[in-house]
Amino acid sequence: MKKFTIILIGCLFITTINRVKAQGIEINSTASIRAVGNASIEIIDGNFINNGTYAMGTENLIFSGSTLGSISGSSNNDYYHLTVNNSNGVTHASTGYVAINNLLTFSLGLVNTGSNYLIMNDNATYIGASTTTYINGNCRKVGNDAFIFPMGNNGKYAPIAISAPGNISDHYTATYFKQNPHPLYDISIKEPSIDHISQLEYWTLDRTAGTSNIKVSLYWDTASAVTNLSELRVVRWDSSLWVDGGNSATSGNISSGNITSEMVSSFSPFTFGSSTLNNPLPVELIAFSAECFNGTTQLKWTTASEINCDYYQVEKMGVENNFTTIGRVLGNGNSNQFSNYQFEDINSNQISYYRLTQVDYNSEFHTYNDKIAFSNCDELNFNMNLFGTINEVNIVVNSFIKECIIKIYDINGSVVLTTVKSLGYGANKINFANSNLTAGMYLFNIQIGQEIKSTKLIVR
Repeated sequence: MKKFTIILIGCLFITTINRVKAQGIEINSTASIRAVGNASIEIIDGNFINNGTYAMGTENLIFSGSTLGSISGSSNNDYYHLTVNNSNGVTHASTGYVAINNLLTFSLGLVNTGSNYLIMNDNATYIGASTTTYINGNCRKVGNDAFIFPMGNNGKYAPIAISAPGNISDHYTATYFKQNPHPLYDISIKEPSIDHISQLEYWTLDRTAGTSNIKVSLYWDTASAVTNLSELRVVRWDSSLWVDGGNSATSGNISSGNITSEMVSSFSPFTFGSSTLNNPLPVELIAFSAECFNGTTQLKWTTASEINCDYYQVEKMGVENNFTTIGRVLGNGNSNQFSNYQFEDINSNQISYYRLTQVDYNSEFHTYNDKIAFSNCDELNFNMNLFGTINEVNIVVNSFIKECIIKIYDINGSVVLTTVKSLGYGANKINFANSNLTAGMYLFNIQIGQEIKSTKLIVR
């Protein structure tokens, strides 16, 4: 069906047999729209503006495309089924509320709420939440259902869950922050049963209506640096110090899982704590880079905070993609300030990959596999430029040799694509229309004759 924009000036009925595709929907203050039956309303690269009346049926409102969509206007929005299938997501910018009454489907992109919140009404559910599809902002759950909030921030999916409240009118509001709770919530002030507090992340969970007490569950992945489940704790800031929320149950392993608190009657920020020096490893690494100068690679990194940090192992990738330690740099032990470090590798290859492993005084360690640094110390005689997205990558190569070998590496140093391309004299544009690359950082290695050149590309 042809795309079009709907501007409502009267009353529109969408029936059960229709699938309406539009570039945008705007409901004027004197107008209304009513979806009858199981209609589908698809907004492609557009917005839903409601200043009038939107009467919910059992429809599915779909945001699709690749241009950021939005829900705005001054009126309230009750959706039976909302589907987010837009690679750049959907923003809640309405001064009225946005509520899901049956199902929220995450297919592609984030739901960004800003200072607003997305409401999941009683018995409403969701499917498809993941590391690339979640609520970035605030979510409110209404009702007496146990519920896992599909929260995330800065590329990390990090749910928080509640046990079932006692009343259908109760509601709780949650937000996730992928950042150090300190100094806003001082991690040095804690109950004696807590050895230390996570500096990697925290959640806020507030009981915004009702009196029900519930249990709280926090979810972790490898980025949370959990190393010992039995000593892990849910901890809560009670306006003056971090208190021990307990560990009534854990599920999973050190790579992914969740921990459940004892019964909670007061609400505030929550995060992980540990009853011993274990869990989670207490260093926040905010930058790691490698740069070549006169055949020597200079490695630099910065931490925002450290607790019990003994030293850093500097590791370099060798044959068969294995990392080996090439040096050690002492840590600062305990610090709540930015700390800068550096290390020089005088045995740099044409292309070198580096990573860091942080080791505590008790010999517990954490390897930062999500922060790989690249260096190229070879001067080459051809030029290239890269640009692209997850749908298409283009390489422009200036050369006089007839063919080149292209290898694409992910951040872990694994080869994800190898191909041979023919070249003509001068500028050559090489297109990868179906590269199947996911969003992230890649290293492109191009060999022409005996010469190899590498460069990084962030695919969005």
